[in-house]
Amino acid sequence: MRARQQYVSGAMLGWLGITLTTEVGAFSTNPSGRSSGGTSLYQGRAKSDFYDVLDRPFELNEGSAQRNSLLKSITESEEGMQNPGRNFQSVAPGRWRVCYAPHMTFIAGIFGGELAVEYDLFNDGSMASHAKYEFPLLNLSGYLSVSGTYGSVNEQICRVDFDEAWIAMGQDAPYETIDDVPDSYSKAIIRNIGRQLFIEAWSVFPISYLDDDLIVFDFELLGTRICARKQL
Repeated sequence: MRARQQYVSGAMLGWLGITLTTEVGAFSTNPSGRSSGGTSLYQGRAKSDFYDVLDRPFELNEGSAQRNSLLKSITESEEGMQNPGRNFQSVAPGRWRVCYAPHMTFIAGIFGGELAVEYDLFNDGSMASHAKYEFPLLNLSGYLSVSGTYGSVNEQICRVDFDEAWIAMGQDAPYETIDDVPDSYSKAIIRNIGRQLFIEAWSVFPISYLDDDLIVFDFELLGTRICARKQL
């Protein structure tokens, strides 16, 4: 059973390496998954309308035509920061949770499962991402994690460079760093798989919208967008 879990987790890591290499995350944390009470300086109509149609403010929501349209309205508005690629680092530190990524919920739904993805970004330019997965039909649950660095490329583009990957199978919380993972053959295997999947073409992401608690990335590989909210 454990060997099967490691195999499937390795395959899932491959998928996450393609789909999750994007946003950003936390310096201070709030394990409840709810806003810590801060207020964004950007309160535009397009953003408010999008928030109103989310069933789960800080968790992944199912894709829909209405949500796609409202997210497009945000990216076409002039409500956010100018030159988001350059300004990205000034607002990045903190915990960001992916609230909308239609390709993620679609693929997870095929296997009757759910994902919850968060990115922790730190002031020194380092970052970590933890993706919680639950697939009851496959008797699989746990966390897939990666770590690396983030930065700006130009006025419209940022990049993330992951260099480590690890898993926590069947656990209620992730290992915070790869150093916390007990040494084993599976640790080495997952680590090597992750490094093979960290490809340059998947490291650079145009930013469609940015403010102090919302970011929208263009994921050109799959022709979709990923939206994440910061816990203020």
